[in-house]
Amino acid sequence: MNTTDSARTTTRWVVAVVAGLVGSTLVGAVAAWARNDASDAVTFTVFAAMSLPFVVALVAIALDRTSYPERDEDSIESQWTTRASSGAFYDTMVAMGLATFATSVLDTAAVPVWVFLLLGLADMSTRLVVLQRREG
Repeated sequence: MNTTDSARTTTRWVVAVVAGLVGSTLVGAVAAWARNDASDAVTFTVFAAMSLPFVVALVAIALDRTSYPERDEDSIESQWTTRASSGAFYDTMVAMGLATFATSVLDTAAVPVWVFLLLGLADMSTRLVVLQRREG
C-alpha cells in the first residue's frame, strides 16, 4: 500500500466516522422523540451508541472505490456463496412455514423474526464451510 492509498483510506474512514456520528445522532434523536419507555437522555444515548458502528460501516462501504476483477462472479468463492445462500434461503422458508403451521395449530405465540434471521445466517455459514471443505 503506497502513501496515496493510505491517505485515501484515512480520508474515507474520517468521512465515515463523521457521517456515522451525524447519522447515529439522528437515530438517537428520533428514538428519544418517538419512544416514551425511558427518559429521553437514556433513549438517545442507547440508540445513538448502538447505531454508530452500523452507520460508520455502511458509509465506509458506500465510499469504497476498490476495483474488482472484471468477471468476479466466475470465481469459485462466488459460486460457493451463491449455492450456500440459495440453500439457506430455502431452508429458512421451510422453517418459517413449519413454524407458522405449528403456531396456528397449537395456538401459541408466533416465533420472532430474529430467530429465522439467525437460523438463515447460521445455515448459510455452515453450508459455505461445508462447500469450501468439500470442494476447496
